[in-house]
Amino acid sequence: MRLKTIRAFSGFLQTIFFFILVDTSGNVEDHFPELNKVLENVEENSPILLEKSYLVKERLGHQMTADSVKGLSLSINLTTQSIHEDRPDQSFYHRYRSFGSIYARKPLFHWGALDAQSKIAEQNTAISKLTYNEAISDIKSQSRHSYLDLILLRKKAEIKKESLRIQQDSLKREVKQKKLGFSSTLDVSESNASLLQNELLLIDLKQSLANSINQFKAITGWEGNLTFEDQNTSLQNFLSNKMLKEKTPTLIGGISSRTMKRIEKEIEIEKNQFKIANSQLKPKLNLVGGFYQDQVALANSEESLLRNNLIVGLEANWAIWDSSKSKGQKSAALARKRSLEYALDRELKSFRLYIENLRQNLSSAANRIQISNKLLEVANSRFETSRIEFEANRISSNRHLESKIALDNAKINQLDAVCQYLKTQDLYFKAIQQNNE
Repeated sequence: MRLKTIRAFSGFLQTIFFFILVDTSGNVEDHFPELNKVLENVEENSPILLEKSYLVKERLGHQMTADSVKGLSLSINLTTQSIHEDRPDQSFYHRYRSFGSIYARKPLFHWGALDAQSKIAEQNTAISKLTYNEAISDIKSQSRHSYLDLILLRKKAEIKKESLRIQQDSLKREVKQKKLGFSSTLDVSESNASLLQNELLLIDLKQSLANSINQFKAITGWEGNLTFEDQNTSLQNFLSNKMLKEKTPTLIGGISSRTMKRIEKEIEIEKNQFKIANSQLKPKLNLVGGFYQDQVALANSEESLLRNNLIVGLEANWAIWDSSKSKGQKSAALARKRSLEYALDRELKSFRLYIENLRQNLSSAANRIQISNKLLEVANSRFETSRIEFEANRISSNRHLESKIALDNAKINQLDAVCQYLKTQDLYFKAIQQNNE
């Protein structure tokens, strides 16, 4: 009754408009053509997905095996013998003889146990397909997030290079100022130390970027180079999207996760396991038939009589007692079924809460982008003013460098806010699109 209530509730929610897309521009790869190219071939290239695809084929083989039990089975046997006979009051006799036989067997009535075995194999195949689809979704989502991290690392490296150029110019200026007596040795040392420290940071960023690229290729199986083409254009187009200025819509319906679908299939498996256990102590009928040859020795002759035999009949098997084995199997199947029904109820509530949390996180991420845009405008204005003041020798190089660092941080914060929004959006889409599978 509990399972029927859950299914009815879930089915009712799925009949209404169960989700609203947050961004009309689509998934992360719609903003980055290079990533889209990688994901289009990820099923053929990813080592993880190639491995899991064979698990589905294995389940299909098991399903074929289970279905074959209900069908007709035929067997042919050919036997050749060398006979040495020593009959009383007769001479020793030796000869060769050959026999042939054909047997057929077809199950007739097994109280639904054979059908239950086929259904179990079918549900296991469906579960393996769900697992494979989930693996595809996870790999694609992981690839999207990894690609966004690469963009962020690459941007940090670019910004750090720009800062190094400014610091190099600042150091040269400090050296000139020192020769003219307008700057001290300490100021030159501090500028040089800051430059060297940022060079070390740039080396670390480049190494992190190289490691992350290798990890991305290991996940996706991509063998080409990553150029991050049209990255800046894509980000600008994203930031200009009007949807960021609108409130994220509220989730108005319910959906089912892959976990829920898998649990439902596991419940069906336990129902069929119960049916199989229930049939163990019941009589089972099979249709049997065959043709076989044999020889009958003649008492008063060295010759033997070759006989051809044709049989058709019914075979009945009835297990009378199994020391409570079937009873234990039924009890275990029923307990697992009820446990799975409670798990399904819990998963339904948990998944709806997960979707709602993602929706709220998406709204917060959009607000963070708007604030980071304003902060970038302020930091850029401050840097331009600082540059003018610095060129007019009204502020020190350290003051000018501080404004550049603030501008760099604002750029990184803006890009990080965009990446976090896209990651959250990907998780949101990944969750609500599970209904289409």
